[in-house]
Amino acid sequence: MTTSTETTISRPAVLANPSAAVRVRRALQDTNTVLWRDTVRTLRQPDLLFFAVIMGVFFLVLFNYVFGGSIGAGAGIDYLGFLVPGVLVITALQGAQQTSLGLAADLTEGVTDRFRSLPMSQVAVIAGRTIADAVRNVAGLILVAVVALLMGYRFASIGGAVGAIALATLIGYGFSWLGAAIAVKVRQPDMVGMLSMFWLFPLMLASTAFAPAETMPGWLQPFVKYQPISAASDAVRGLADGSPAGEDILLALAWTAALLLVFGPLTVSLYKKEQQ
Repeated sequence: MTTSTETTISRPAVLANPSAAVRVRRALQDTNTVLWRDTVRTLRQPDLLFFAVIMGVFFLVLFNYVFGGSIGAGAGIDYLGFLVPGVLVITALQGAQQTSLGLAADLTEGVTDRFRSLPMSQVAVIAGRTIADAVRNVAGLILVAVVALLMGYRFASIGGAVGAIALATLIGYGFSWLGAAIAVKVRQPDMVGMLSMFWLFPLMLASTAFAPAETMPGWLQPFVKYQPISAASDAVRGLADGSPAGEDILLALAWTAALLLVFGPLTVSLYKKEQQ
């Protein structure tokens, strides 16, 4: 006669009901895992990486050689010196579009459903994605800076160049959460792409990224001067050429903080709701 004894092993309380510190540590670990996954996937798709980083160079060459003569002469400025910082910001904003499209593709292809089945932080799915896109943005920004140097542009200092790239990356990261919110809510990659262009192009063209605010109609100038892309462009411009830009930097940081505070919780809330 055989007697079987069933032994029940209970999980420690700290695992069953983890503290806030444990949850934060796990979320950071999961974010790092998703970051690595998205980075490796990007490296294995060089065509996507190419188009993601080449757009900044395209804007730099197009506006400098096609529109630079008329804009520079009309505003009485060295247009290449004015243009490069703005293009750095626009290049970083392309990452927000990549976040939208990539996250929408993951949602429609069922990748996020597999993540949901795992014992991992669901916030990490979005956080890892946005950080991976920010890392890729750095590669695009460095490429734009190198091409600008070949075209004759000069940063005021190495520190200024590093600061300009860092600030452009930061504002791009803030906008990537806006892109993530659109992707989570809409989900369809084609529609997400159109909506991303809908908000990006008006803000991009009605900004100081490509032309001084003074060259635009008077009724438009207040909006142009204080909207986030202009604030970022002016701040990056000050860092790049060594001119005083304390107020512009503070305004750019304030816009970045506002984007993160609004769209960070909103994106997470929408994502959790969609996954229920």
